[in-house]
Amino acid sequence: MLPKGGVRLTRNHEGILINLRSIELSRAGAEIVIVVVGILIAFGLDSWWDSRKQVEWEYGQLELLRDEAQSNIEHIESVIEAHERTVADVGVILGFATQEPFGELAEFKNGVVSSLIQWRTSELSMGALDALLASGELGKLKNPELRASLAAWKSIALDAQEKENLARDFVEYVLTPALSDEEFIAPAYEARPPYGNTSELLKRSIVVGSSAKLRSLSAARLGHIRMAIYSQNRALEAIQEILLLIDSELAH
Repeated sequence: MLPKGGVRLTRNHEGILINLRSIELSRAGAEIVIVVVGILIAFGLDSWWDSRKQVEWEYGQLELLRDEAQSNIEHIESVIEAHERTVADVGVILGFATQEPFGELAEFKNGVVSSLIQWRTSELSMGALDALLASGELGKLKNPELRASLAAWKSIALDAQEKENLARDFVEYVLTPALSDEEFIAPAYEARPPYGNTSELLKRSIVVGSSAKLRSLSAARLGHIRMAIYSQNRALEAIQEILLLIDSELAH
């Protein structure tokens, strides 16, 4: 008997409906899987692209920092070499000035005496590091040891420059005025870089008289320049270590 207003469903019809529903559910499940897989692929591509951009950014930063470090190493080495020549020359003057009785006269090459009143300060490159620090992206560098070394480097370099400035100020505002009445000061100034520094000027002789004043000022000058050398060597070791860390990262 047919249901009122309806159609009798046979078992075959019910089976067909169940199969159709199963197919629809399967299709829906497949569509969900496809959507999920698509989302995962999209996230994966985004992550890969971000990772690639990070690698390219870091490589570019490391190249800039490496060039800067290499330049600073060469510069510091040349400054230390100049300071060590000054120490040798001032040591000669101090050795003479220490001898008593005072008032003895001796001849020295211009180059030796001019070392007493000349100075040199470092001009370190900081552009790449300053830009990185200003951007706030130092933390994006992967190597934590490199990050720490770069963060410490600037204060070490500034300390070295401060010691050189102290040595310079002592020469300009203490030593030179105190010796202004000495006859050897004028020819020594002529031979002082960058005014002279020619082989002819440096080879000329200057007569210097020993005195307690020259002894004490020479000793103080020697102390200042040795302090500058110590600070420069500390800066050199720090930047050499940074260069090794950068080279290690670039080699990966």
